[in-house]
Amino acid sequence: MAADAPLPAYESYSSLTTYEACPRRYAFRYVERLPGEIAPGQFAFGNAVHKAFERFVRERIRARAEGAPDPGADLLRLACDEVLERAGLEPAELATARVRATPVLARFLDREASSVSTPVAAELGFGVDVAVAMDDTSEARAEASNVRFVGYIDRVDRAPDGSTEVVDYKTGRTRGQVDVDADRQLTAYAYACARGALRNPASGETLPPASRLCLYFAESGTEVSTVRTPAQLAEFEEDLIAMSGRVRRREFDPRPDPWRCRWCEYRNLCPVARLDG
Repeated sequence: MAADAPLPAYESYSSLTTYEACPRRYAFRYVERLPGEIAPGQFAFGNAVHKAFERFVRERIRARAEGAPDPGADLLRLACDEVLERAGLEPAELATARVRATPVLARFLDREASSVSTPVAAELGFGVDVAVAMDDTSEARAEASNVRFVGYIDRVDRAPDGSTEVVDYKTGRTRGQVDVDADRQLTAYAYACARGALRNPASGETLPPASRLCLYFAESGTEVSTVRTPAQLAEFEEDLIAMSGRVRRREFDPRPDPWRCRWCEYRNLCPVARLDG
């Protein structure tokens, strides 16, 4: 039960957004660590595209370090197919996914050919220690503790001026500038970069703060970029600290919502969702 199960040792953008949407769902996933009901192949296409892009960028970094030719379309297709074939799709679903992936991979290859930035890392992990003030009412005292904020960034590039560019791949609908400007996942990545948490895997050097944050929408081949101000990063840190404090006080009340409950992977475990349905 969430009342006595060990709390997570770290938080992430995903855990933060899960808690904000429904603390009870957070407890199911991150505290009780219960498996959710996810249909086989539900995320197959997105996973396959992400893996193909990741392998291409890693190989491109290796090739340039060795003075070898850049990888091509064959590597993208192979990496994509490997994930799709392991996803448990029906033959017709697999064929449809392969057809859907063909223009996606081609557009990505065109993007790579025209990019003036230099790839630095794919799936770059980071970790930031953030101080969280805990108000222990039973002891009538305040106690400070740390939360480790972690994550992985799809891609990090170096711009021609030497600054850092962060790229996140999306396989859903293309979003406009207003939505990208408000995207909290990009804010989370900019926060980590500003805190010096991103390092060049080849040299170990700390990467400079991000000058450009991008969402690349794979199916349309559209890239929308934005920036974050110090005030926005400070606000993100405040939200992270506040959420972490509520988690440590084990505030896991459900937040029912007809749409969220309908698609929640823990619907059959949650009495509130069952009543709402």
